[in-house]
Amino acid sequence: MSAMKEVLGTIQMVYQYLEKLGPKKSFQILKNLGYEKLLSLTGKVPKERLIGLTHKLSEATVVDLVQAIPERILVEMILVNSDEDLVYFIHSLPLEDLSLVSRSIPPSDVQALAQAVGKETSIEILKTIGIQKSISLLKEIKMPDFLWLLRETGVEPILYLVTKLEVSECKTWIKERGLGELPLFLKFFGPENVIKIFRKLGLDKALKLLNLVGSHDMMELSYLISQMKLDPKYIPSPPKRSKKSVAKKKRSKRH
Repeated sequence: MSAMKEVLGTIQMVYQYLEKLGPKKSFQILKNLGYEKLLSLTGKVPKERLIGLTHKLSEATVVDLVQAIPERILVEMILVNSDEDLVYFIHSLPLEDLSLVSRSIPPSDVQALAQAVGKETSIEILKTIGIQKSISLLKEIKMPDFLWLLRETGVEPILYLVTKLEVSECKTWIKERGLGELPLFLKFFGPENVIKIFRKLGLDKALKLLNLVGSHDMMELSYLISQMKLDPKYIPSPPKRSKKSVAKKKRSKRH
Protein backbone atom coordinates (compact mmCIF):
# COMPACT_ATOMS: atom_id res chain seq x y z
CA MET A 1 0.00 0.00 0.00
CA SER A 2 2.81 2.42 0.92
CA ALA A 3 4.58 1.61 -2.39
CA MET A 4 1.38 2.44 -4.30
CA LYS A 5 1.08 5.76 -2.45
CA GLU A 6 4.67 6.56 -3.33
CA VAL A 7 4.06 5.86 -7.04
CA LEU A 8 0.87 7.95 -7.04
CA GLY A 9 2.71 10.77 -5.26
CA THR A 10 5.47 10.69 -7.88
CA ILE A 11 2.93 10.73 -10.73
CA GLN A 12 1.24 13.71 -9.11
CA MET A 13 4.61 15.50 -8.93
CA VAL A 14 5.15 14.88 -12.65
CA TYR A 15 1.81 16.47 -13.52
CA GLN A 16 2.43 19.42 -11.20
CA TYR A 17 5.86 19.85 -12.76
CA LEU A 18 4.45 19.84 -16.30
CA GLU A 19 1.55 22.12 -15.35
CA LYS A 20 3.84 24.81 -13.92
CA LEU A 21 6.06 24.81 -17.01
CA GLY A 22 3.21 25.83 -19.27
CA PRO A 23 1.58 23.78 -22.06
CA LYS A 24 4.11 24.42 -24.85
CA LYS A 25 7.25 23.74 -22.87
CA SER A 26 5.79 20.78 -20.97
CA PHE A 27 4.51 19.18 -24.20
CA GLN A 28 7.92 19.43 -25.90
CA ILE A 29 9.75 18.00 -22.88
CA LEU A 30 7.25 15.18 -22.42
CA LYS A 31 7.30 14.40 -26.14
CA ASN A 32 11.09 14.22 -26.36
CA LEU A 33 11.90 12.57 -23.04
CA GLY A 34 8.93 10.32 -22.48
CA TYR A 35 6.83 9.88 -19.35
CA GLU A 36 9.05 7.21 -17.73
CA LYS A 37 12.15 9.41 -17.88
CA LEU A 38 10.29 12.32 -16.34
CA LEU A 39 8.75 10.06 -13.70
CA SER A 40 12.18 8.81 -12.69
CA LEU A 41 13.74 12.29 -12.59
CA THR A 42 10.95 13.97 -10.65
CA GLY A 43 11.11 11.20 -8.08
CA LYS A 44 14.76 12.03 -7.31
CA VAL A 45 14.92 15.82 -7.44
CA PRO A 46 12.69 18.13 -5.33
CA LYS A 47 9.79 19.33 -7.48
CA GLU A 48 10.24 23.07 -6.88
CA ARG A 49 13.96 22.81 -7.57
CA LEU A 50 13.35 21.02 -10.86
CA ILE A 51 10.68 23.51 -11.91
CA GLY A 52 12.88 26.49 -11.07
CA LEU A 53 15.85 25.12 -13.02
CA THR A 54 13.77 24.12 -16.04
CA HIS A 55 12.23 27.61 -16.22
CA LYS A 56 15.75 29.03 -16.67
CA LEU A 57 16.59 26.75 -19.61
CA SER A 58 15.03 26.19 -23.01
CA GLU A 59 13.11 22.95 -23.57
CA ALA A 60 15.75 21.90 -26.13
CA THR A 61 18.53 22.39 -23.57
CA VAL A 62 16.62 20.42 -20.92
CA VAL A 63 16.08 17.53 -23.34
CA ASP A 64 19.72 17.55 -24.50
CA LEU A 65 20.99 17.50 -20.91
CA VAL A 66 18.80 14.60 -19.85
CA GLN A 67 19.73 12.63 -22.95
CA ALA A 68 23.49 13.36 -22.81
CA ILE A 69 24.22 12.96 -19.09
CA PRO A 70 23.46 9.77 -17.13
CA GLU A 71 20.58 10.30 -14.72
CA ARG A 72 22.61 9.45 -11.61
CA ILE A 73 25.20 12.11 -12.47
CA LEU A 74 22.61 14.68 -13.57
CA VAL A 75 20.70 14.30 -10.30
CA GLU A 76 23.93 14.78 -8.31
CA MET A 77 24.82 17.84 -10.41
CA ILE A 78 21.46 19.41 -9.62
CA LEU A 79 21.54 18.55 -5.92
CA VAL A 80 25.09 19.78 -5.13
CA ASN A 81 25.19 22.92 -7.33
CA SER A 82 23.09 26.08 -7.22
CA ASP A 83 20.77 26.92 -10.13
CA GLU A 84 22.91 29.98 -10.87
CA ASP A 85 26.10 27.95 -11.18
CA LEU A 86 24.44 25.17 -13.18
CA VAL A 87 22.88 27.56 -15.70
CA TYR A 88 26.23 29.34 -16.10
CA PHE A 89 28.08 26.04 -16.67
CA ILE A 90 25.44 24.85 -19.14
CA HIS A 91 25.60 28.07 -21.16
CA SER A 92 29.41 28.37 -21.00
CA LEU A 93 30.45 24.89 -22.15
CA PRO A 94 29.42 22.97 -25.27
CA LEU A 95 27.18 20.03 -24.37
CA GLU A 96 29.87 17.52 -25.39
CA ASP A 97 32.39 19.14 -23.00
CA LEU A 98 29.83 19.48 -20.21
CA SER A 99 28.93 15.82 -20.56
CA LEU A 100 32.61 14.80 -20.52
CA VAL A 101 33.33 16.93 -17.43
CA SER A 102 30.28 15.62 -15.59
CA ARG A 103 31.27 11.99 -16.29
CA SER A 104 34.94 12.48 -15.39
CA ILE A 105 35.02 14.99 -12.52
CA PRO A 106 32.70 14.42 -9.54
CA PRO A 107 29.99 17.12 -9.40
CA SER A 108 30.98 17.78 -5.78
CA ASP A 109 34.51 18.65 -6.99
CA VAL A 110 33.15 21.05 -9.60
CA GLN A 111 31.00 22.66 -6.91
CA ALA A 112 34.02 22.96 -4.58
CA LEU A 113 36.01 24.69 -7.35
CA ALA A 114 33.14 27.09 -8.08
CA GLN A 115 32.78 27.94 -4.40
CA ALA A 116 36.52 28.53 -4.03
CA VAL A 117 37.21 30.69 -7.09
CA GLY A 118 33.78 31.52 -8.53
CA LYS A 119 31.89 30.01 -11.44
CA GLU A 120 33.48 32.33 -14.03
CA THR A 121 37.04 31.47 -13.00
CA SER A 122 36.14 27.77 -12.82
CA ILE A 123 35.14 27.83 -16.48
CA GLU A 124 38.21 29.91 -17.35
CA ILE A 125 40.45 27.27 -15.73
CA LEU A 126 38.80 24.41 -17.64
CA LYS A 127 38.91 26.25 -20.97
CA THR A 128 42.46 27.58 -20.59
CA ILE A 129 43.95 24.24 -19.60
CA GLY A 130 41.65 22.32 -21.96
CA ILE A 131 38.91 19.87 -20.98
CA GLN A 132 40.86 16.66 -21.64
CA LYS A 133 44.01 17.96 -19.98
CA SER A 134 42.03 19.23 -16.96
CA ILE A 135 40.45 15.81 -16.52
CA SER A 136 43.82 14.06 -16.82
CA LEU A 137 45.43 16.38 -14.26
CA LEU A 138 42.58 16.09 -11.78
CA LYS A 139 43.07 12.33 -11.86
CA GLU A 140 46.60 12.97 -10.56
CA ILE A 141 45.80 15.84 -8.18
CA LYS A 142 42.87 15.58 -5.79
CA MET A 143 40.59 18.61 -5.81
CA PRO A 144 41.44 19.68 -2.20
CA ASP A 145 45.15 19.72 -3.18
CA PHE A 146 44.40 21.67 -6.36
CA LEU A 147 42.40 24.23 -4.38
CA TRP A 148 45.28 24.52 -1.91
CA LEU A 149 47.65 25.28 -4.81
CA LEU A 150 45.31 27.97 -6.12
CA ARG A 151 45.09 29.57 -2.69
CA GLU A 152 48.87 29.53 -2.23
CA THR A 153 49.90 30.79 -5.66
CA GLY A 154 46.86 32.40 -7.27
CA VAL A 155 45.14 31.20 -10.43
CA GLU A 156 47.34 32.80 -13.11
CA PRO A 157 50.72 31.23 -12.12
CA ILE A 158 49.18 27.74 -12.00
CA LEU A 159 47.43 28.25 -15.34
CA TYR A 160 50.66 29.45 -16.95
CA LEU A 161 52.66 26.52 -15.58
CA VAL A 162 50.11 23.85 -16.47
CA THR A 163 49.48 25.14 -20.01
CA LYS A 164 53.23 25.05 -20.74
CA LEU A 165 53.84 21.55 -19.35
CA GLU A 166 52.68 18.24 -20.76
CA VAL A 167 50.52 16.02 -18.56
CA SER A 168 53.38 13.49 -18.45
CA GLU A 169 55.73 16.22 -17.14
CA CYS A 170 53.22 17.17 -14.44
CA LYS A 171 52.93 13.52 -13.43
CA THR A 172 56.73 13.21 -13.24
CA TRP A 173 57.02 16.30 -11.04
CA ILE A 174 54.23 15.10 -8.71
CA LYS A 175 55.80 11.64 -8.44
CA GLU A 176 59.30 13.02 -7.73
CA ARG A 177 58.61 16.13 -5.63
CA GLY A 178 54.92 16.22 -4.74
CA LEU A 179 53.12 19.59 -4.59
CA GLY A 180 54.36 21.09 -1.32
CA GLU A 181 57.34 22.99 -2.79
CA LEU A 182 55.59 24.23 -5.91
CA PRO A 183 54.21 27.49 -4.41
CA LEU A 184 57.71 28.33 -3.12
CA PHE A 185 59.32 27.80 -6.53
CA LEU A 186 56.62 29.77 -8.33
CA LYS A 187 56.90 32.70 -5.90
CA PHE A 188 60.72 32.71 -5.90
CA PHE A 189 61.50 32.11 -9.57
CA GLY A 190 58.20 33.18 -11.14
CA PRO A 191 56.27 30.79 -13.45
CA GLU A 192 58.04 32.02 -16.60
CA ASN A 193 61.50 31.32 -15.13
CA VAL A 194 60.42 27.91 -13.84
CA ILE A 195 59.47 26.97 -17.40
CA LYS A 196 62.75 28.42 -18.76
CA ILE A 197 64.72 26.23 -16.34
CA PHE A 198 62.75 23.14 -17.30
CA ARG A 199 63.19 23.85 -21.01
CA LYS A 200 66.92 24.58 -20.72
CA LEU A 201 67.84 21.56 -18.61
CA GLY A 202 64.97 19.25 -19.41
CA LEU A 203 62.62 18.21 -16.61
CA ASP A 204 64.57 15.05 -15.75
CA LYS A 205 67.88 16.91 -15.34
CA ALA A 206 66.20 19.71 -13.40
CA LEU A 207 64.69 17.17 -11.01
CA LYS A 208 68.02 15.35 -10.61
CA LEU A 209 69.74 18.64 -9.81
CA LEU A 210 67.01 19.55 -7.35
CA ASN A 211 67.21 16.13 -5.69
CA LEU A 212 70.99 16.46 -5.45
CA VAL A 213 71.20 20.04 -4.16
CA GLY A 214 67.90 20.41 -2.30
CA SER A 215 65.27 23.08 -2.76
CA HIS A 216 66.67 25.54 -0.19
CA ASP A 217 70.24 25.44 -1.53
CA MET A 218 68.92 25.52 -5.11
CA MET A 219 67.13 28.80 -4.43
CA GLU A 220 70.09 30.28 -2.53
CA LEU A 221 72.48 29.30 -5.33
CA SER A 222 70.12 30.76 -7.95
CA TYR A 223 69.92 34.03 -6.04
CA LEU A 224 73.71 34.14 -5.66
CA ILE A 225 74.23 33.59 -9.39
CA SER A 226 71.63 36.24 -10.23
CA GLN A 227 73.68 38.84 -8.34
CA MET A 228 76.84 38.10 -10.32
CA LYS A 229 77.97 40.13 -13.32
CA LEU A 230 78.52 37.46 -15.90
CA ASP A 231 79.66 37.71 -19.50
CA PRO A 232 77.80 35.23 -21.74
CA LYS A 233 80.52 35.39 -24.44
CA TYR A 234 82.67 33.13 -22.28
CA ILE A 235 80.11 30.34 -22.25
CA PRO A 236 81.79 27.54 -24.24
CA SER A 237 80.03 26.14 -27.25
CA PRO A 238 78.45 22.72 -26.77
CA PRO A 239 80.79 19.91 -27.86
CA LYS A 240 80.25 18.74 -31.43
CA ARG A 241 79.14 15.18 -31.82
CA SER A 242 81.28 13.03 -34.07
CA LYS A 243 79.88 11.73 -37.34
CA LYS A 244 80.17 8.19 -36.00
CA SER A 245 78.00 8.92 -32.95
CA VAL A 246 75.38 10.66 -35.14
CA ALA A 247 75.33 7.70 -37.59
CA LYS A 248 75.09 5.25 -34.68
CA LYS A 249 72.14 7.17 -33.21
CA LYS A 250 70.35 7.13 -36.59
CA ARG A 251 70.88 3.37 -36.90
CA SER A 252 69.54 2.74 -33.39
CA LYS A 253 66.40 4.77 -34.24
CA ARG A 254 65.81 2.68 -37.36
CA HIS A 255 66.06 -0.54 -35.34
